[in-house]
Amino acid sequence: MTLNKFYFDGGEEIRDLTIVGGGPTGIFAAFQCGMNNISCRIIESMPQLGGQLAALYPEKHIYDVAGFQEVPAAGLVESLWKQTERYNPEVILGETVTKYRKLDDGSFEVTVSSGRIFLSRALLIAAGLGAFSPRKLPQLNNIDHLEGISVFYAVKNVVDFAGKRVVIVGGGDSALDWTVGLLKVAAKVTLVHRMHEFQGHGKTAREVLEAKDNGSIDVFLHTEVTGVDAEGGVLTAVHLRSKGGKVIRVEADRLLLLIGFKSNLGPLSEWDLELTENALVVDSHMKTSVDGLYAAGDIAYYTGKLKIIQTGLSDAAMAVRHSLTYIKPGEKIRHTFSSLKAAKEKKNAT
Repeated sequence: MTLNKFYFDGGEEIRDLTIVGGGPTGIFAAFQCGMNNISCRIIESMPQLGGQLAALYPEKHIYDVAGFQEVPAAGLVESLWKQTERYNPEVILGETVTKYRKLDDGSFEVTVSSGRIFLSRALLIAAGLGAFSPRKLPQLNNIDHLEGISVFYAVKNVVDFAGKRVVIVGGGDSALDWTVGLLKVAAKVTLVHRMHEFQGHGKTAREVLEAKDNGSIDVFLHTEVTGVDAEGGVLTAVHLRSKGGKVIRVEADRLLLLIGFKSNLGPLSEWDLELTENALVVDSHMKTSVDGLYAAGDIAYYTGKLKIIQTGLSDAAMAVRHSLTYIKPGEKIRHTFSSLKAAKEKKNAT
């Protein structure tokens, strides 16, 4: 399910909070705005909400979000939106925020790629890792014509791999998850990793090794891809070399390179905000070096930060909560339990 059909534009009307980024963190921040009775807008550069989960691996299963034993990435995005949409946040899709300006009255204006300007009383950056592009293998510099046909950097549609001989490259969570996930879909799965052990989640790594032991898949550790064979623009084989020098040719119809992504903060890097490790430095209130400007999720840095979805959701709740003192200066902020707020909303709706 894509969430572009929920797009609506309230014009340049001022909002309490502008949220830059429509991934899980940004969507949950909009929900928190509703819970705290403030207005908001989400500005997302992609044509749909969901961030990387929607754009790169919507069918990947996620196992470490509280309340879900496992959930497809697209399913998690859908659940987050269903939780949020009852508060009717304004959503602007397909627009990149290029610059911001803090006005004399303390409010903010942001300018997007089309030149339009949006106003809000506070600003929250939830842009994930910024713009991203897949990492490629430098030794495979002649496969552009195969990309999207036989060579992939993400699984956007499982059907592309159905009944195919698939070689997966990588040792992180994505590579392990799809090695397991494609077992019942592909005709054959081969996993190749350049290191001697996996870097992904221990549970999934054990599943992969169990599948190797029972002959369901082939696994090559300490091994790198050195080249490919193709006929008529279609992949036919992948060439491997082990660290010991052994050369292997694996017949294949699909090459799935899951070796990570390169992030680029883009315009954010020019905003004169304090940066560490390519992220915005925040304090315990999720505030950046500019009063009234907050950050949450992977784009936010603080000591001990754990970059997982669950942390991003927590960051969002913290950022919105603490932004209230900036949005409503001098007003006493009272915490309302979610159960009481929901009961009141149901009563008012009847």
